[in-house]
Amino acid sequence: MKQRAFIRLLAVFATLSILAPSAWAQTPEKLHVAYTVIAPTQLNVWTAKDMGFYAKYGLDVDLVLLVGAPLAVAALVGGETPIVHTGASAVITSNLAGSGTVLIAGAINRFPYVLFVTDEIKKVEDLRGKKFGVSRIGSADNAAAITVLDKLGVKEGEVAYVQAGSIPARLAAMQTNALQATLLQPPETLKAKEIGLRALLDFTKLDVEWQQNGVAVTRDYIKKKPDTIRRFMRAYVEAIHYNLTNPKGAQKILQKYLAIKDQKPVEEAYNEVVVKLTRRVPYPTEPGIQIFLDQLKVRNPKAAQAKPSDFTDVSFLKELEASGFIDRLYK
Repeated sequence: MKQRAFIRLLAVFATLSILAPSAWAQTPEKLHVAYTVIAPTQLNVWTAKDMGFYAKYGLDVDLVLLVGAPLAVAALVGGETPIVHTGASAVITSNLAGSGTVLIAGAINRFPYVLFVTDEIKKVEDLRGKKFGVSRIGSADNAAAITVLDKLGVKEGEVAYVQAGSIPARLAAMQTNALQATLLQPPETLKAKEIGLRALLDFTKLDVEWQQNGVAVTRDYIKKKPDTIRRFMRAYVEAIHYNLTNPKGAQKILQKYLAIKDQKPVEEAYNEVVVKLTRRVPYPTEPGIQIFLDQLKVRNPKAAQAKPSDFTDVSFLKELEASGFIDRLYK
């Protein structure tokens, strides 16, 4: 009798597991999710929306563009957008200030940028005293520029970092020489070349782990809404699978969000950022976080005492991996 009862119980669990996605879909949970830049590094959150993966797991997601990681993280801490896809640097800085922000995934753990300069800049050293445009002070591109230039001997205080906003705004400022340098991702790299700017250094070729961006939440939200996060992560990981295994479909979504008609720059963005840099299992990189902590500890003593795991919660990703969910996607 006990054995039959146990078998019936297993059958019930199996049925619930099979029906779970459709059950979620019947009662969708409204959710604001922010992203910080119109660039190929954001493709996973776009694909999860356009391919219906959020809806599949019972989430009615409204995507919100908040330019620059500091702004998105401020919205996260304020409870306006409980999940953000943002630059890791702002998450770490906020966490050190006591906000409790953490990364639960990090799909791109390398620099996705190319450094573009005006004609007067012939070598990296020429950037001293020049204006370097970034999306927002404290943003991912700002942190990446500081990190790489520091390794090349140009210190943070030797460059005038200017909060210049969107990529079109930065390109316009470069054309008038209001800025002398900025970091760009494909396909903006093609546009920069078309208007006469020069690529000085390709950051994507640097063999350095760096936590570029990721999915961030607060520890309070993890306690309050763990099931929401689990469902979001299923959609996010499924979007990664789609992007890596369906080039034409992924490029179509890129084309929509990047608002580009020409296929050539879309293909470059897909091949140079999505294919080259995206990880199937998006664990944040601890060495990549440590690099940023090392950079911060000069002006923030708390960074010297912190360790990379203080800024991550990979329990949801571990659950997905242990369940076989990710392996099944790629079979």
